[in-house]
Amino acid sequence: MESAITDELLETYENLLRQGLWGLAKLVYVSNVEGGYVTVVGFRPFQIAKLDIKAFMDGRREFTTEECVDVLISTIGFNPEVLPWRKKLVILSRLIPLVEPNVNMMELGPRNTGKTYTCLNVSHYTRIFSGGRVSPAVLIWNLARNIPGEITTKDCVVFDEISKIEFSSADEMIGKLKLYMESGFVERGIKRGISQCSLMFMGNVDVKGEIPIEDFTYVIPEVMRDPAFIDRIHGFIPGWEVPKIGKLDVYISKHCGFVTDYFAEILHELRKKTEFYYYISDKVELSNITGRDEKAIKRLASGFLKLISPHGEISDSELKMALDLAVEYRQRIADWLHFMRLGEYERKKIGYRIKST
Repeated sequence: MESAITDELLETYENLLRQGLWGLAKLVYVSNVEGGYVTVVGFRPFQIAKLDIKAFMDGRREFTTEECVDVLISTIGFNPEVLPWRKKLVILSRLIPLVEPNVNMMELGPRNTGKTYTCLNVSHYTRIFSGGRVSPAVLIWNLARNIPGEITTKDCVVFDEISKIEFSSADEMIGKLKLYMESGFVERGIKRGISQCSLMFMGNVDVKGEIPIEDFTYVIPEVMRDPAFIDRIHGFIPGWEVPKIGKLDVYISKHCGFVTDYFAEILHELRKKTEFYYYISDKVELSNITGRDEKAIKRLASGFLKLISPHGEISDSELKMALDLAVEYRQRIADWLHFMRLGEYERKKIGYRIKST
């Protein structure tokens, strides 16, 4: 039996043709001499069918920065009432790879702090590899089946339980990852292209109080203990500062937040905005940096500003907040590189200055 859908529904819900939508359909059976067919004459989507990003930006103007952060923290699932300001910003920074293209970040911290939970529940545009073996076919391109890999189709690929990740053809994989992390260029066999997928590397580290007691280098797989690989990670989130999730009625939010499907589409749409990056380039002067430092700090700060000021009306305090976080996260990478190779990477202190207008 054949089936059809009305043109009016396709015009109203464009995503039915692009990626599909979950929803409740109304069907009508139409009989004819050939046996009849079914037509979809009504549709009620369960997901966001058409995103109005302008309405979201206009709504941001009704909130203070503090209120905006609390709503986002609640959307992630945490109770903002029990978290100090600093911890809210650290948790919120986990969303940077979801909202900014081609950002590579790492977070190490104790278990049960919501690292995987955040990436898994906030956006369906992510793919999480939780330990185990990862092949170039799955990650980059399956040449035998001519199927694109996860890096070419997702907004963010997450390597969870990083110490347990194994790569098929490890040398080939790390070489291709380093190329991709530097340039966004994807290559395998005859397949070549550009992707904007961000990468997130997460793992567990033992802490005492809020201070890690393990050397980061030995938490990651040996194949990743390469300064050239580490240098391509833009920022390091101090996951050891995030408290473990205790009693659910205390730590899990009961406050207002955005519906997950809607928020995922907001993050996905904000990835297309490049003006935040150029705004930082115009307003900020960085000091004591390399080219990779500069690119990393601007991308991290751009992603954070998209979260707290998506409407583009950025105050000096918001700009400073984003830069302080971005510089700190990149400084942690610089310190790590110096620890790994003292002779090759000098100890330095990254600085910035907001230009006067």
